[in-house]
Amino acid sequence: MDLGGTIYRLRTEHNLSQGDLAEALGVSRQSVSKWETGEAKPDTDKVIALAEYFEVTTDWLLRDIE
Repeated sequence: MDLGGTIYRLRTEHNLSQGDLAEALGVSRQSVSKWETGEAKPDTDKVIALAEYFEVTTDWLLRDIE
């Protein structure tokens, strides 16, 4: 699974909307949508924030896993 798919999976497993996650990270809902669809990649600081928010490592988050 690519980064976008991982973000989507974590977000839905935590019953969050794109808007909820965006608010928690200080980005727009459109940014979260673009990350999930692969249109864009989050900046390094947002990858770190995602890892902290979901209590996973950045390594795990960035790995292309199934």
